[in-house]
Amino acid sequence: MSLIHAVGMLLLFLVLLALELFIPSGGVLGIAAAAALIAAIIIGFMHSLSAGASILVGSAIVVPILVSAGLRIWPKTAIGRRMLTLDSEANELREEASRAEREAIIGKTGMAKTNLLPNGLIEIDGVRLDAISTGAAIDIGTAIEVVSVTGGKIRVRPCQENAASSKSTDPASLETPIESLGIEEWN
Repeated sequence: MSLIHAVGMLLLFLVLLALELFIPSGGVLGIAAAAALIAAIIIGFMHSLSAGASILVGSAIVVPILVSAGLRIWPKTAIGRRMLTLDSEANELREEASRAEREAIIGKTGMAKTNLLPNGLIEIDGVRLDAISTGAAIDIGTAIEVVSVTGGKIRVRPCQENAASSKSTDPASLETPIESLGIEEWN
């Protein structure tokens, strides 16, 4: 094989490496590029020792430079922006929509569908959601109110009306004075 074949394989390596940056191939083009580079080095050594050594040393210097340049260019390409979601306008729109959804749910009331110990399921406007109780456990069927939404976690507490009515109707509550329970002193 002649030195022209080795140069041809080096050119094929460069083309495949460039295509790897712009075409999503799952690494197939990168593997083909590496195979072309190895073939160029082998063909170079088959031609002469000095040609093979030149191709090997040259590729050891040029390949890292090409890869680092490609990695700097790739996020600026259309596919790179889509894969890395670097499209700032789209990110701003998504963040705005997410913020609006979070603000819309704060203050809404619903029902605890499972016991919140502290995590559980709630239902608001017919939609079941995961939630976390802000204080003590919340029993199933208790009316709840959304206090905050941070980091995708919905924090809830029992509704004030519900809490007030349960205190007034529950004589065994811990907050009821002992004198009103009619318990006589023990001696």
